[in-house]
Order: sequence, then C-alpha cells, then structure tokens
Amino acid sequence: MRAWVSSRIGKVAAALMAAALLVAAAPALAQTAPTAPLSAPVAQTAAPAPAAPAAARPPVADGATPAYTAPSSDGYVLGINDKLRILVFGEESLSGEFSVDSTGRVAMPFIGEVQAAGLTRSAFEDALEARMREEQILLDPRVSIDLINFRPFYILGEVVRPGEYPSSSNLNVFNAVATAGGFTTLANQTRVMIKRSGEQIETEYSLLSPVTVNPGDTIRVLKGAFYILGEVNRPGEYPFSEGLTVQNAVATAGGFTYRANQREVVIKHRDEPAERKVRVNGSTPVQPGDTIRVTERFF
Repeated sequence: MRAWVSSRIGKVAAALMAAALLVAAAPALAQTAPTAPLSAPVAQTAAPAPAAPAAARPPVADGATPAYTAPSSDGYVLGINDKLRILVFGEESLSGEFSVDSTGRVAMPFIGEVQAAGLTRSAFEDALEARMREEQILLDPRVSIDLINFRPFYILGEVVRPGEYPSSSNLNVFNAVATAGGFTTLANQTRVMIKRSGEQIETEYSLLSPVTVNPGDTIRVLKGAFYILGEVNRPGEYPFSEGLTVQNAVATAGGFTYRANQREVVIKHRDEPAERKVRVNGSTPVQPGDTIRVTERFF
C-alpha cells in the first residue's frame, strides 16, 4: 500500500512540475509570438520603396524631346515663315505654336518680339531663356523648340506650275520640279539657277547629279530652247535636246533655203558677248540658249 501511495504521489508531483514549467514559459512565448506577424508588414512596406523614383518620372517625360524634331537639326538656320513649337517647362501660358513673321521675329506672350531668323534652333532657345531672365519672368527658364513646318521654296521659269511650295527633308531639284508639274517643253533640263535663302545672287548648278533644295530657296528653270534665224525655211525658237548639233538644228527648222550659205553659219552662245562663225557639220554642238544665224551665200 505504501508503495502504491508513493508512486501516486510521485506522478502527481511530476505533473505539477510540468505545469509549472509551462506557466513559466508562457511569457517568453507571448513575447516571441508577435515577431512572425510583424515581419510580413515589414516586407510589404519595403516592396513599394522603388516606387518613389517612379513618381519623379513625369517631369523627366515632360522634358523629353517631342516627336517633331525629325525635320530639324542643330545646324538648321531659322527663317521667315518657319513654324515652331516652343515649350517652356512648367509654364503652359508661355508655351505654344508660333511662326517667324516677315520681320524675322517671334512674338511671345509676356515677352514680346524676339529675333529668330538667322539663328539656329539651339541659339534661339538660349535667346528666349536669356530674355525671360532679363525680364524676371522666370528665374531658371528651360526652353525647348521643335520645328513643325519648314518655310516654303519657290520655283520659277520653265515649269508647268511655277509658284510657292512646302519644303521637306532631303528635297532636290528633280523633286521640286516634279512638285511643280515637271519641265515645259522648252526647259533647260541640264542646268538651273538657285538663289539660296538669305543670299542676294543666283548660282548656276548642273543637274548631272541631284542638287539639294533648302527651305526658302528660289529655283529658276531656264529656257533650254535654241533660236535659229536667217536662211532656213522655218526660223524661230525650238526645244533643245542633249546632243544637238548645228546640222540637226537646221534640219529642225525645215532645212536651208536656196539662198543659204550651207557651209558656214554664225552662232552666239548665251554666255558669250559676240557671234562666231562655225562649220555646218554633225560634230558642231549647240548649247541651250544658243542663237544660230544662217547667212545668205554669195553667188
């Protein structure tokens, strides 16, 4: 009986000791248990951290180069009738589309007229920023300019529809002539005269290779006709063609009359001051604008 009682007492004591250990461990468990849930919000708040730079992206996008920069380049010189998009960062009231007027200036709100013709795009940006600082409109202005439309080119002379036409990138004389309806039948298709924008004199260009046409240029297509007078059956003006000779020219004018000197004619080139005598044969060339005079022979 005593042994049984001792055994029961031992078991009860062991149970009491185990319960006491659990009670003692409970505060420690209570302190460590919240750590696991707290770690999850930390991970969630850390994840959006990269989003802070994303909020700063819109100003960068606002300052990006707009889509109309392709027609323009830093070396392009602005001129009358150029149409510009001017963007003043953060200032919509100062931004918009403007044209270079007939005086070569651009009229800006709150700023007034600013000289643009003769300046490159970047130089005009600097000029606008300097004016805004001088007028104390903005302390640190940032201006971006894009070319929307080039000023037109002009084509005169022997084309079907002479006049004013819009310019484009990489325009050459052949494209310009095609835009104006093509050459007339009397046009000189080998050489043209071009007065470059801002210059006062014309320069003659050969069309053996494409010649670039810049915005504001004036092209003049010369007559390519030749003239034949004197003792031919149909004197007058005739279209010039490559490889034309004096003999061909006489045939085009109906041939010699019976009084003509068929061995020798007088010819005057367009760019020469005086006439000269040449032999009538298949190798004497005729140039555009030449005047041929068939003299009467002496019997």
